[in-house]
Amino acid sequence: MAHDSVILIAGAGPVGLAAAVELTRRGLAVRIIDAGEGPTPPEQSRALGILPTTLAILSASGVTQQLLAEGARIGGADIARDGRRLFSIEVSAARTPTPFILSLPQGRTERIMVEWLAKRGVAVEWGVALDDIIDTHRPRAVLSSGETVAARAVIGCDGIHSRVREAVGIPWRGEGYPGAFSLADVRFSAPIDATRAKVNIRTGIGGSALLPFGTHAGRFIGLGGSPESLYEGVEGIEAVTWTSRFGVAFRRAERMAKGRVFLAGDAAHVHSPVGGRGMNLGIWDAATLAFLLAEGRETEYETKRLPVVDQVLKATRQMTDTVSKSGGGALRLLPFAMPLALRVPIVARRIAERALALDLPQPEWLAAASGMNRDAG
Repeated sequence: MAHDSVILIAGAGPVGLAAAVELTRRGLAVRIIDAGEGPTPPEQSRALGILPTTLAILSASGVTQQLLAEGARIGGADIARDGRRLFSIEVSAARTPTPFILSLPQGRTERIMVEWLAKRGVAVEWGVALDDIIDTHRPRAVLSSGETVAARAVIGCDGIHSRVREAVGIPWRGEGYPGAFSLADVRFSAPIDATRAKVNIRTGIGGSALLPFGTHAGRFIGLGGSPESLYEGVEGIEAVTWTSRFGVAFRRAERMAKGRVFLAGDAAHVHSPVGGRGMNLGIWDAATLAFLLAEGRETEYETKRLPVVDQVLKATRQMTDTVSKSGGGALRLLPFAMPLALRVPIVARRIAERALALDLPQPEWLAAASGMNRDAG
């Protein structure tokens, strides 16, 4: 049985890897396991958008510098209705050193963190699952390898079907959402503008968006219809590299902690991809928990994270409802109200900061370092 000074992380997606990076840089011993065979396949972009708060969190480790070197910086979005341009939203006015969404396929983000950990002697234990947890206050994790690990803490970053959450009996609350999202990753024969997202509000069938992740690649995503319908009639597509159609739900764990067992990311909360909060929210969970564990304040984790999670779920549900109702009053007013609002500098700044999730509470240690008077996130 391993010594109980180690923190065991179940799940080596972006959230689990971020937890391992943040704990390691703070001097805490970690083990990270994953039932899979390796990182997300390179051809599956999955979570693309990395927000400024995530970049600020990962800056101390040096991971951000590598992400910035490889990702595309999206500085704004051009909004159209049925293909006719209406207005543009810029995020350069946001009060952050990185006023953009960094677009980078999830598999590459994961590999950057896997490589960072390997250089510091932490290897992801692939093909190892968590089978059970004995005692949440002095946790002992039973692994699929037959080993029992006595851990200082166990962090469940093992996704929507979390075995960690199930093993400790934390209820899963919420509801599904009607309809399904479709996405298609495509490669273009000619260069595209990697700094601009394209949003098209389609009358009667909801909205769709093109998110670039390089000068020759991008993702189409929309609510309703097939993946093929998203890029139908679009010129210059050389190849379709990945498609997916998936349902969504708005759910969260009733608790994010039980004794010394903690939940982060999709193990703790799920919502639609509208707004690009999913992966980022999970990384903020992981980094907050790492900070609190290093400070000996981990009992504060749940009270700090649950209000933020509830705020994101509520806002994301509202945004999803808006884009799903293509004939609704809010979208009918958008072409008239938004251009007027964007002419007012303080309103334009607030819109930019909301688009970048800077309206949410910033992590305590970042806020303290920048002199910001915001609650801990």
